[in-house]
Amino acid sequence: MSQEDTPRRAVKVLKGPVARRIAAGEVIDRPASVVRELLDNAIDAGSTEISVYIEEGGVGRIRVVDNGCGMTQEDLQLCCLPHATSKIETEDDLYRVTTLGFRGEALSSIVTVARVEITSGTSEAACKIVIHGGEQLSFAPYRGNQGTIIDVADLFYAIPARRRFMKTASAETAQCRTTFLEKAAAFPGISFKFFTDGTLKVFLPAADLLSRISTAYSEVDKRMLYLQTGSGDGFQLSIAAAAPELSRRDRKYIHIYVNRRRIWEYALIQGVEYSYRNYLPGGVFPSCFVFAEIDPDRVDFNIHPAKKEAKIKNIAEVRRRVTDILDSFLRQLRHGCVTPPSGGMNAGCVYEPLPQSLVFADNAAPPGYQTRLPAYAKAPYGGMRSYGPQDLVLAEAAPSFTPETKYDFIYRGQVFGLFLIAEKAGNLYLVDQHAAHERIIYEELAGDTLAQPLLIPYEFETDEEEDAAVQNNAAQIAGLGIEVIRRGARKWVLAALPESYRGGEEDIIQAITTRYGAADSLKKKIFADIACKKAIKDGGAIDPLAACEIIRAAFALENPRCPHGRPLWFEISREDLMRKVGRLV
Repeated sequence: MSQEDTPRRAVKVLKGPVARRIAAGEVIDRPASVVRELLDNAIDAGSTEISVYIEEGGVGRIRVVDNGCGMTQEDLQLCCLPHATSKIETEDDLYRVTTLGFRGEALSSIVTVARVEITSGTSEAACKIVIHGGEQLSFAPYRGNQGTIIDVADLFYAIPARRRFMKTASAETAQCRTTFLEKAAAFPGISFKFFTDGTLKVFLPAADLLSRISTAYSEVDKRMLYLQTGSGDGFQLSIAAAAPELSRRDRKYIHIYVNRRRIWEYALIQGVEYSYRNYLPGGVFPSCFVFAEIDPDRVDFNIHPAKKEAKIKNIAEVRRRVTDILDSFLRQLRHGCVTPPSGGMNAGCVYEPLPQSLVFADNAAPPGYQTRLPAYAKAPYGGMRSYGPQDLVLAEAAPSFTPETKYDFIYRGQVFGLFLIAEKAGNLYLVDQHAAHERIIYEELAGDTLAQPLLIPYEFETDEEEDAAVQNNAAQIAGLGIEVIRRGARKWVLAALPESYRGGEEDIIQAITTRYGAADSLKKKIFADIACKKAIKDGGAIDPLAACEIIRAAFALENPRCPHGRPLWFEISREDLMRKVGRLV
């Protein structure tokens, strides 16, 4: 169609209902989103008991009951309006958020896409409001105790197209349960209950932090958990660190919480893995829950609709403190200086760093010595190297990390939280850290097709179309080292995977349940999805060692583009740079 044939369309302001449904889709994309937002509100209300009821995967009904402060009649009439909130008032408040909810979007979004009843009361009186698809149907006084009951039924009835993207009821219930557990882990002083189709599935009584984690996540044995604490400028840390023996083939139990929100923060995940690097073999990950309380004016959660990411001003300092605490803990644990936590309600053990004279090498060096760990000794993608007597040096004489002496390039630092700067052979390189890391992981995945049985098989259900896709993709799936076994009508088990795929089970299931005709298309989809999830994110802080390893591996790649086609680096010669600043004409 030529430019002349293209009809001109006038700019119009969207009508209220359309605009509200678009906005609702940003916040509420599946039942777990409703659970997340309603739990935030219940916790912010000062509740000591919270119950969550799920029916038909949450699409049928989600009911959250709390005993918090409740709402007055005036509050209840306003709470479902767009941007109605009791958490902030001014623009400055937005940058000093101390509550889980604050934007006033959740209830407004939920009532736009579902049939909602809210009963809430203070110690004096209670009221009930009924809203369907954003339209208020009734409002009246009601008998009730102090607290709030929110009943969300027939989710997305007002947006039928969204329902087509829901997974099976069991899969959606599992997502709701995951969200429930993540919220409960950060608030051990609150009692939580989770019901599925009328049956109590999870009961978490009020407890200490270690008891809450081990009760919420049964695979995390409290007898192997230790509570470590520390602080820095503007932040406090509580770390539930497990002994290295409690390891996994994925990062499922590396959790990062900032101000009691679970977020994805690559710098801190990397810090945890870095501390455990000499205690675990390659491809194995620790269990570690990091809870950081950071001054609100140093954290910005208003960058993601679901608040799953945050901008942290002093992230590098927080990361260093995390690694210091874990390094000290693991050294003490290795040499028997940490007493195992007792049973019952013991909160764990807190220990100060050992004196320098008691720091041992990983190969049991004598007191007063430590192992010199070269910058290139442990790549983030490879295995462990062994150390011999030649690696022993006096502790006080151990050299600092100097990346210039370890590689055929000079590492000059990170800019914009995104680009790594390297100088090599008279040229300057700006390396896109996410794209480069993504490609490195992609190549590692592509070279590994040896199936290894999963310790705990991953069960999943399919709808009719997805079931057919798994069968049609059977040959391609097996060729990638992925073993899936049918366990019934539309029920499957992911039984084996290559080691490098671990941690990407959900991405793999999503890919194999989608119709891909060619093996290469399926392979690229799986590898690209896993690599993107595992790679360091834009804005992620990175230490010099990891930065140099990414640059080194990136320069060694045959294809200098990420799986999505973006170049990994931008190169500028010394002459070009001199010309840019007018030194050459």
